[in-house]
Amino acid sequence: MSIAPGNMIISSRRILTMDATSRVAAGSVVVRDGRISQVLPAGAALPADLAVTDVGDRPVLPGFVDPHVHVEMAATAMWGAVDCHTPPCGSIEELIEQLRTHAHLREQRGGWLVGQGGLFAGRRFAEQRLPTREDLDRISTTFPVAVRFGAHVTVVNTHALSLVDVDSLPESGDAYIGRDAAGRPTGELHELFYALPIPAMTDAELFEAVEETAERYLTRYGVTTAGEITNTMTGVRRLSELAGTGRLPASVDAFVWAPGTLPLDELFVRRRAGRLDDPANPAFRYRGIKIFVDGGFSAAGAAVLRPYAQLRDGVPQSGRIAYDAGDLADLIRTTDDLGLQLTAHVNGERAQRELCQAAVQARGGAGNGQLPVRLEHAGNVLTDDVTLDHWHRAGAVPVPQAGFIYTMGSFIPESMGGYARPAMFRFRDLIDQGWRVCSSSDGAGSELLQFNPLFGVQCAVTRRSCVGQEVNPDQRITVLEALAMHTSSSATAMGLADRGSIEPGKRADLVVLASDPRDVAPDAISTIGVDTVLVNGTVVRSYR
Repeated sequence: MSIAPGNMIISSRRILTMDATSRVAAGSVVVRDGRISQVLPAGAALPADLAVTDVGDRPVLPGFVDPHVHVEMAATAMWGAVDCHTPPCGSIEELIEQLRTHAHLREQRGGWLVGQGGLFAGRRFAEQRLPTREDLDRISTTFPVAVRFGAHVTVVNTHALSLVDVDSLPESGDAYIGRDAAGRPTGELHELFYALPIPAMTDAELFEAVEETAERYLTRYGVTTAGEITNTMTGVRRLSELAGTGRLPASVDAFVWAPGTLPLDELFVRRRAGRLDDPANPAFRYRGIKIFVDGGFSAAGAAVLRPYAQLRDGVPQSGRIAYDAGDLADLIRTTDDLGLQLTAHVNGERAQRELCQAAVQARGGAGNGQLPVRLEHAGNVLTDDVTLDHWHRAGAVPVPQAGFIYTMGSFIPESMGGYARPAMFRFRDLIDQGWRVCSSSDGAGSELLQFNPLFGVQCAVTRRSCVGQEVNPDQRITVLEALAMHTSSSATAMGLADRGSIEPGKRADLVVLASDPRDVAPDAISTIGVDTVLVNGTVVRSYR
């Protein structure tokens, strides 16, 4: 009997439906034409015309949904780069050895040996500092070495410094050149990686890197729907070609970063002229735009309600807002008219309130039938519950990042002040108050662990930071609640009613895990492997 793709039955003693009841049951999922037609209990008669795959005790879940990820940015960061994250590098000595071992990779980067490390590495290394140019000179004094830590801080060796006119580099905004007591550059550069004369990737290299990154950090982790925050239109074109194919089975919704990918005016002109419409590929679409309303916590750029603990030139700081209320209201009206969703970086509560007020002004109510405004990073720090009233009045959707508990949970209070400590990642409070809390990876290469949805689950359950500190342990949630953050709730945040749970009528995007996250030690959840990935009821990957 020949059965067309998208028609099958998968049986398990552990079907985690992630529906409104978070039901876990033994039974079978019946798939016809790529959709779930029935969810039958164990022992029920099964349709005779479909083949049955029985996975036993291995759990079946809906495919993971990542509403905010940077595939192209990660591809660019990791192409030809040495992995200098922690792990594998727990010290400067291990970093140096890692770079020496992989020095051949400089052939891919025009002679530059480039390393990519993680955020707050200076706090995570055994030496409790970042390397200096003298440290990197131990690798070579005859070719340039540059190591990025996250996306904002770079350390270079002496040879690399000799290739740059340091005195001509701008030191405005967050840009900074580290100097010793004698005024000599230490090799530490902030927001200046772009100024290094490292040859740009060719289109062919970018295409290859995007495909490899999507396989390694989306498909391999069971992500079947991704909200890509774009980097370049070349990268977008590649994703539009790959989405839904054997090389990238996931669906991709693109949020065009403005002005980084396209200036706002040009983006709107292209949309009105039909040059930013969805291609013929049904697995790819232009979903919305991404803007930055404020900055980050570490540089005191997030627009917060109280001044930061750290001063700048002796002056208290409360962050910055890049748009005034009128401009934001106009922007929301325009995106509504063009059928786009506004996704906004709003780390600080002051920025969140400003955007929500603009949304109410533009729409006259909570959404007014439009796609909800997305508040990227809202919910990571919530110091005043009045902010929730602003979210509610605007019908806005908070999109926090559970993985940030690990990455920056121990460091935010150092910047904001001790009052922020009990305000971080209040997932228990939000869920108990009825909020549909989702989570995104915000994966961009700075912290590779974050791409794995099960790592986000682990962080929400253990509340453990990268330095071993428990971050507000009273805000722990259950494994099932954390799984919902990465499936059904994330689908809701993206406005995708046809996926995120195992229910009749939904798309048959499914994953089979090697073991049940509820049964392993909480700090081992992220080590669980994805055995099988199904998209539209067809097996697209089997890693077993």
